[in-house]
Amino acid sequence: MNFGIKGKVAVSGGGSKGMGRAVSEDLAREGCRVIVAARGQQAVDEVVAKIRDEGGEATGVYADMSTKEGILKVQAEARTVYGDPEIVVGNVYGPTHGRWDDTQDGHFLDAYESIVMSQVHLLRTFTPAMRERRWGRIVLINSIAAKQPHKELPLVTANVSRVAAVSLNKSVSDEIAKYGITINTIGTGGFATDRYFEHMKRMTLENGLNWDEREAERRDEIPVGRLGRSEEMSAVIAFLCSERASYVTGQFIIVDGGAVQALY
Repeated sequence: MNFGIKGKVAVSGGGSKGMGRAVSEDLAREGCRVIVAARGQQAVDEVVAKIRDEGGEATGVYADMSTKEGILKVQAEARTVYGDPEIVVGNVYGPTHGRWDDTQDGHFLDAYESIVMSQVHLLRTFTPAMRERRWGRIVLINSIAAKQPHKELPLVTANVSRVAAVSLNKSVSDEIAKYGITINTIGTGGFATDRYFEHMKRMTLENGLNWDEREAERRDEIPVGRLGRSEEMSAVIAFLCSERASYVTGQFIIVDGGAVQALY
C-alpha cells in the first residue's frame, strides 16, 4: 500500500524509545523526512543514525515536547533543516502520581499542564502552516485510561487530564477539517516497552503484590493474551498520517488487544 507521504516533513515526538522510536522508523520507511524529538541525546542520536543507515532522512532535536519551549524548539529546527512539518505525532509522558488520597490540588494542575496544555501548544504551533498548505496530519498518543481507567494503575490525575485531551482534539478537529488537516487520538493499552515494565513493576511493589503473578494476570486480561509490540502501534499511526486516511479525523482509536470491553 502506498501511503502517499514520501517527502513529507514529520515530527516524531518522544521518538527515540519504545513506540515513539517505532513511529520514527516507520515514517522514515514511508519516505518522510523525520524530526526525531526527545529529551535524551544518546537515544535520539541512535535512532537518527539507524534511519540514515537504512537510507532514510532524519535529524534529531533534544527537546521536551510537554513544554511550550520544547515544542517551539522542535518547530525551529524543522524549519531550519526541512521546512514546516506536515505530520506531527505527539507523545509525552503523563504524571506518575495519582492515588486520590495521595494527591494535592497542584498535582491535578501539573497533570493538566503536561497532558492537555502540551497539546494546546502543539496545535497552536504546527497547524497554521498546515492550513496554508491545506494538508496536515496530527496524531496524539493517549491511553485507554481516557475511556476506562486502570484499576491496577491508580493515576487519577492523569486519567482526568487524558479525557480532557481527547475532548480538545475532537473539538479542534471539527474546526480545521476544512483545511485538509486531520487530528486523531490513540488510546494505547499495554505494550511491551521499557517504560511500561518499569512503571508496572514499581506499582506492583508499592501495592505489595508479586510481580510474576501480576504480569501473568495482566496478560490474561488482554483477549489476545499478550502485550502489544511497538511496531503494531506505529503501523496504525503511520496509516493515520497517510494520504489514505484523509476521511478519518476527530477519532479516539483504541489499540489494546481487546482489553477495553466498552462497545463505544
